[in-house]
Amino acid sequence: MRIFLPFSLVSINFAAEFMSMRMKKHLILLLSVLLFCACGGKKEGQIVDSSDLHWDVVERNTTLQLTSAANSPKAELHLIIYYIKDKGFEGVNDSLLLDGVLTPDYLWQNDSAANAAKAADTYIRLFAEDYQRDYGAMYRSDMSHASSYNVQFTCKTSVRQSRDHIVNYLAETFYFGGGQHGVEQLRVKNIDTQKRHILQLADLFVPGFEDRLADLVVEQLCHDRNVKNLEELQGKGFFVGMEPYATDNFLVGRNNITFIYGDSEIAPHEEGIIQVELKNSSLKGILKK
Repeated sequence: MRIFLPFSLVSINFAAEFMSMRMKKHLILLLSVLLFCACGGKKEGQIVDSSDLHWDVVERNTTLQLTSAANSPKAELHLIIYYIKDKGFEGVNDSLLLDGVLTPDYLWQNDSAANAAKAADTYIRLFAEDYQRDYGAMYRSDMSHASSYNVQFTCKTSVRQSRDHIVNYLAETFYFGGGQHGVEQLRVKNIDTQKRHILQLADLFVPGFEDRLADLVVEQLCHDRNVKNLEELQGKGFFVGMEPYATDNFLVGRNNITFIYGDSEIAPHEEGIIQVELKNSSLKGILKK
């Protein structure tokens, strides 16, 4: 499942007359200079070695100013991206970056995802181009509210061993593009280190599991929110106008599986990220042995 967040939320198609070609060239030059000067610096990420895999990290801290003015709006990006050093896992590294860890999902149409450092730089370049295009015209039509055009995006990944031959890869992201609040998300990938494969729900459950698993998610949410049934759960804003489902964003634990729903995905923003933990014992009958 791909997620398109930052510019799909705020992008407005302004006519070209908002910005002269000379000003566009000036902005592109300014963004390019800031981009390649700001990407360096000391790494904050710590190297993580699971029992099965060995990891390295790419970190980028970048500030992109929209103009050269002192009070110019700016976009701030902070990326900590872990990748597997072991040979034979190039396809897994590629999948980690191509499947919603970084949003918007720029990299799926580029050939740079297999190299984490190149992928990070490509992502920042494309982010800068969108920022200049989408926010430049808006800012020039309303320069009295410069702070309204500030943007923040953070993606911090981490790694942990969950059980034998399964490693969890977690990506915590935060995006703010104006408005009343930012959006937090947590994306998880579960790596089968023996098969060199990212697990899908169909790898864990028997065919035809979908309806029963959705029912178990609803039952657990009812328990967690102290309500009796789906109708009362919907009264609290959950699964309104949609059929309940088990998300494909899940974390495999030692004795459980946790289903993770993003901010505003199945409930109001005030609920934040929603995690539904199901014990393996409750999954008997649909969980593969």
